[in-house]
Amino acid sequence: MTAPTGTGVDRALAALPEAKRELARMLLAARSPVPARPAPRSGAGPVPATALQARLLRRERLGTSGSSGTGSHAVRLTGRLDTGRLREALTGVLARHEALRCRIGEPPDGGGPLLTVDEEPCLRLTCTDLAHLTPAARREAVGAQLAESAATPLSLESGRTSAFRLLTLGPDDHVLVLASHLGVFDGWSSGVFLTDLATGYREGSGRLAPPDLQLPDHADWQRRWLASPDGTAELADRRGAFAGIPPVPRAPGGFERGHVPVRMDRGPGSPLDEGLALGAAAGATPFMTLVAALAVVLARRDGTTGAVVGTPAAGRFAGPLEGAVGQFTTVVPIRVDLSGRPSFVEILHRTRTAVADALSHQRLPVDELFTAGTQPYDVLFALHNYPAVSLGLPGIEVGQLPGPPAHHLELYSTDPAVTVACFGLVERDGEIGGTAEFNRRAAGPGDVTALLGGVEDVLARAAASPGTTP
Repeated sequence: MTAPTGTGVDRALAALPEAKRELARMLLAARSPVPARPAPRSGAGPVPATALQARLLRRERLGTSGSSGTGSHAVRLTGRLDTGRLREALTGVLARHEALRCRIGEPPDGGGPLLTVDEEPCLRLTCTDLAHLTPAARREAVGAQLAESAATPLSLESGRTSAFRLLTLGPDDHVLVLASHLGVFDGWSSGVFLTDLATGYREGSGRLAPPDLQLPDHADWQRRWLASPDGTAELADRRGAFAGIPPVPRAPGGFERGHVPVRMDRGPGSPLDEGLALGAAAGATPFMTLVAALAVVLARRDGTTGAVVGTPAAGRFAGPLEGAVGQFTTVVPIRVDLSGRPSFVEILHRTRTAVADALSHQRLPVDELFTAGTQPYDVLFALHNYPAVSLGLPGIEVGQLPGPPAHHLELYSTDPAVTVACFGLVERDGEIGGTAEFNRRAAGPGDVTALLGGVEDVLARAAASPGTTP
């Protein structure tokens, strides 16, 4: 018996219930070679949600996500603003990016969650005039609006994945606030969004052609690639690389979020500068050097001869995805081998190899790599370097406003209750700092800052004696 071809396939698929139709598509796709990188999908119908979106949807349905699935971004616009053009530009960005028009749900007849793209954009924009308030009251009101935006309950299932606020502080002073669902909007997306918004405001939203690849293309490719022989083999190989490492147990009492500001001082002769210089001489980037030192700290804490550190990767390994709004972030586990009492220079070489190896596997979703209860890391570390964005709005000066602490543990960990801390650091103005998100059921603020203090201590001793075991 041969499979139908051409339009016969379409007719045969159309006769099936939706869930079976998607399964049949996946089985047919598995019989054809799947490209190693995302490619445009065929057709505009529903596609299987990504592994991360499926996890976030489960949390949403269990009622455990609250506002933790919401990210918030704010910019201050100083100058004469045409609010009509701004509204048109916002609608244009929603129309350009399918990620901002999608909803995710499970078909009534069973099967995995499906991602569907709404044809028309739905702009949710609330305008609030704060110009009549005193300067002090205005500052307080802006802070309250930013906090409310970060607490906006968004939903993958309903398709309400973004909401905007325009705050008027004066005739030539406004704040634009975006709340977005983490399932469709990652850190990189903010730069893409603002760039497209500026283009639409400056030139008209009709100038915004859709990007070559979009989030649903990536979702469709991911499920097909994971089911392909290449994807199955890579997943098995990568799981084997972490065989024998005991999973991190859940903290007693589960998960309770905490945040603490963290900072690493730089300057001539500082442990950080000396350590980074040592790393550079060994061919290691600042990120690799910090991961190497953190691995030493974690191995000491656990009494082991190695450590696993999780780190978020952009996941935009297909070039065209760099111009798309979407949630492409994945977590890659970095296994650092510390056996044999190596010197810190040797640890740097091992870490450099481990980081490169980990990033080469960022096509694998962490949810597929580590099923529930098998995550081998309890600390996540990120050194962000999102590209700077120059908007070039005519007659308007644009400034970034600091947002509330990020909620990333649900995003980066298969189970937040097995995670101690997530360091989200940024290198800016000669300093490395940011916020550490942590699980209060597993650690306190002092425990978290002590981890980073331990990193600086390792770097100081390594710089003083790079050939000895730290």
